[in-house]
Amino acid sequence: MRPFFCSLRAVGLALVTTALFATALPAQAARTIKISMQLGLNHPLGENVAYFKDQVQKLSNNEIQVEIYESAQLFKGSEIPQAVSSGAVDMGMVLVDEYAGTLPAAGLFSVAFLFPDYDVLARAAAPDSPVRQELDELIRSTGTRVLWWQDYGPIQLIAKKAPVVLPADMKGKKVRVLGKPSADFIEAVGAVPVKIGGSEQFIAYQRGTVDIGMTGTTATKSRKLYEVMNYMTITNHAQVEFLMVINDKLWDSLSDDEKQWMSEAAQAAEDKMRAETHDQNIEAEEWLAENTSMQITHLDDAQIKAWQDAAAPAIDAYIKESGPVGQKLIDEVRKLY
Repeated sequence: MRPFFCSLRAVGLALVTTALFATALPAQAARTIKISMQLGLNHPLGENVAYFKDQVQKLSNNEIQVEIYESAQLFKGSEIPQAVSSGAVDMGMVLVDEYAGTLPAAGLFSVAFLFPDYDVLARAAAPDSPVRQELDELIRSTGTRVLWWQDYGPIQLIAKKAPVVLPADMKGKKVRVLGKPSADFIEAVGAVPVKIGGSEQFIAYQRGTVDIGMTGTTATKSRKLYEVMNYMTITNHAQVEFLMVINDKLWDSLSDDEKQWMSEAAQAAEDKMRAETHDQNIEAEEWLAENTSMQITHLDDAQIKAWQDAAAPAIDAYIKESGPVGQKLIDEVRKLY
């Protein structure tokens, strides 16, 4: 009997030792994802990133922690594609046009007057859209993977000295552009394109660096551009789409559970943003009309047709720059009309 009791005692000691050793081990560290963005957390796009953070931490039971570096603390918007692809930061917010320098087809959403209304935009940018899928794959070739799209709504024209109603009103003027496609549009109407970042707009307009600006209604309100510009024309001539991108190698290193949590949180953030954007733009326009001295002009059908005709060379330039891929994307968008 004695050997039996000794073996029981040994087993008990082993179990106790194992338990003590297990409790002494540190808990598995949570994965930390660092995000760089050029806007503040009080901006609608920043709020959307904060929503993603809350969602992914909730879904993962805090096994994934998200750190947000706002207001270009780490990188400017133009630096995000390289920063994310190199692994200098895990994730970043980037205007899709920033990829157009190396991937001309990525400038699709800035091709002037290509999207006739918001519904066509939403369908073109939907996750299952051939347009979206083609662009996502193009961007993945740079080493960055698109996690979700942030719809920021249509672009308008703003001016200081007089309203911009017809293409002739642009002739010889210096105009803020977002990238190559919007620059093609400006050149087509006889104006001079000047690329200016979103955060640099206020100073540029205040100093007269440009005569005419391109931006959204929500940006005009949040950036207080109404203090330095007096007129807004609702042209809806292009669409602003931001992307939240993640380093492709980092994504591949995630576990299946981590990918699921990240994907689910990203889709929730995208759905929320797109559902709110339309109303936010309308509300911002109404607020500007009621609370500022900015005069807002809506174009009639004849005026819109004049702009469409004037902008046609910009579509041709986009196709020439982006080749067969660009033609394919244009064709796919037009199927949605």
